[in-house]
Amino acid sequence: MKFLLTLLLLSFFSSNSWAVKISDYSPFKFEVLFTNPVCKTYQYDRPMISHSGKAINAKPSGVYCKPADEAASVIRKNSPQYRLIEWITAPDTKELYVAYLSFSNKNVATALCDALKKGTKITMVLDGGDESEVRVNKDAEKLKSCGNLKLTYRGSTGGLGYAHNKILVVNPHDSKVSKVVFSSGNLTTGTSINHENWNFVTTSSQSYFVEAHKCVIEAMVESGDKKANFSAHLNECRGKIKAAPESDIAVYFSPVDGKMALKQVTEASKKSKLVEAISHRFSGAIAKLYSELLASGKEIKFILDDDIYWAEKLKRDVGRNSKIEAFRIYNELINKGLNTRFLQTNQNIYQLQHNKFMIFTFNNGGAVFTGAGNMTTAAFTKNFENFYYITIPAVVDAYNQQYDLYFDKMATAAEDMPRDYVLP
Repeated sequence: MKFLLTLLLLSFFSSNSWAVKISDYSPFKFEVLFTNPVCKTYQYDRPMISHSGKAINAKPSGVYCKPADEAASVIRKNSPQYRLIEWITAPDTKELYVAYLSFSNKNVATALCDALKKGTKITMVLDGGDESEVRVNKDAEKLKSCGNLKLTYRGSTGGLGYAHNKILVVNPHDSKVSKVVFSSGNLTTGTSINHENWNFVTTSSQSYFVEAHKCVIEAMVESGDKKANFSAHLNECRGKIKAAPESDIAVYFSPVDGKMALKQVTEASKKSKLVEAISHRFSGAIAKLYSELLASGKEIKFILDDDIYWAEKLKRDVGRNSKIEAFRIYNELINKGLNTRFLQTNQNIYQLQHNKFMIFTFNNGGAVFTGAGNMTTAAFTKNFENFYYITIPAVVDAYNQQYDLYFDKMATAAEDMPRDYVLP
């Protein structure tokens, strides 16, 4: 009888272990920060006329930026770059795992160098380009002279696409507390004047969330040469994690988990009363899904970089977006009812609307899907990417508030866009 009771108790805890929330761990802090750059108002040399016939004297303040605006944007204590440097240089930071597509930010480079000099161990994975020879990152290579840096280049080999992850883990091998940063932005102007979303999580080192991030970095470093090798390493490592996956934040690593991530997005989109999305690139399975949802009468709001707007109007590539991509978005979605607005960024300096997230509003509660990847086929099938499906109410609220700020105040409707392509 005692054995049966013990067995029943074990079964109970096992079945409920899948209901563990990351918010149940101690410590726990989840901070969502958006770049929201502090940029001055740039006036046109002469008034522009919008498609609705209104006079436009300047680009939107805080949306269209120039390099001179960066200093004011990053000194704020609620800026992503400020928080990144604070975590990197903290006295209790002993080890860092770092994985990004690109790295060029001088302030972050200085912080990493200072951390290395004080003895911090750093493992860094960057994209090596898609050419036959690895494209080394000069800023990262310079860090080798600062201390104990292990630098690896990955991507575009063995069936893999770009090494497009955006992850920083503080003290991954600490026995009690680790910190994880995941974002839409790279260690570039993505920390400052690009429009980006950054997430800073402090939690138990024993959580599935932290352990899974350790697994993906180590799999990239040790077995990231081929898709099959990476998949086997990642799955084997995650299979050894003792903690159960948290129910309020699901973690997906492409290309291994790409199909599961797409399934989650599909189910949430169909269930949602309202879908609010923002992305830099947009094509493939999610574009097809949205087209089907629009046909069924689903309300979808979408914010894009104005590169897409101008690429369609000018019939040429603009900034980091292509005319083919723009044509498809207009033909398959915007012309079929997608409620779209544009952030007017500065194509002259490749300033980007680089957020990538979707907000789902259900009859009871909501959810956010976000991460490193764009809403493209490659993001779910080829690239190294990290995605998250989050139902933590405070996090969903933070994204909702930011989306309202973007859509209602910072972004521009098509009829209010200038008729002429002029950059102040």
